[in-house]
Amino acid sequence: MAPVAGAIGARFVVTAEPLAGQVGSGAQPQASLPSYGLVIRGATRSGRSISRLARSLRSLPRPVIGRIAADALCLDLRCLEVEAERDLLAELGRLNA
Repeated sequence: MAPVAGAIGARFVVTAEPLAGQVGSGAQPQASLPSYGLVIRGATRSGRSISRLARSLRSLPRPVIGRIAADALCLDLRCLEVEAERDLLAELGRLNA
């Protein structure tokens, strides 16, 4: 978590937490899969800063997509392959460049 926290700055608090990923729609729109991921909250509890962070992540050359819930940005890591972790950190490092 420290590399992620360092990349996004002191305005945010990053924790690792259990998440529930949505399967999709169709026959089982309420079905979910257990997962784990990073939950990013604004240090000042401002929803606007989380929205701006989400927008910035989506606009990176290799977009990072999360979902906002309860004034926090959730990055589900269930499908992130170990080899892709370095790429994710590199993209996050572009935020402060």
